[in-house]
Amino acid sequence: MDGHDEIDRMLGQWSWASYDLPLEAMAVSKRIQRMSRRLEKLAADSLGPLGLEPGEFDVLATLLRSGPPFEVTPTWLSNSLLISAAGLTKRLVRLEDRGLVTRRMAPRDRRSLLVALTGEGRALAEKGVAVHGAAVEKMMSALDDDTRDHLADLLRQLLLSQEEASADPSA
Repeated sequence: MDGHDEIDRMLGQWSWASYDLPLEAMAVSKRIQRMSRRLEKLAADSLGPLGLEPGEFDVLATLLRSGPPFEVTPTWLSNSLLISAAGLTKRLVRLEDRGLVTRRMAPRDRRSLLVALTGEGRALAEKGVAVHGAAVEKMMSALDDDTRDHLADLLRQLLLSQEEASADPSA
């Protein structure tokens, strides 16, 4: 290996350009984009044998991490997963049809629903978390602990800056 990746080669192709390009920023964004695609493939490959699509797993894992009684509102779920209500509904219908989640009226507010893991859904979510977690750990083992921590900090800073900018109506 020469220490250069496809992004380095791509950015090198811009050497002919006379205009000023933000190549350093492009390098970061392209690498994040490529890693995102690899992580999506990793999720599909690791969860497929369990009969789960990554989006379904996201719902089950989010319900699992909510803690006992593993029951939340659809609004909380869609906000947590950053998906539309319609997208969440499609996932919930598929998961409900498979007996992995239930939906019921909230006892204190009959206008609201609650989504809960079933016993089967909890067991599958726990398997999925273990399998997917191991796959992610294997991928990330290319970095030592200090480097991972540093990368996590840098990505947190970038995400927070973008969340603050999108929350600022004057931006």
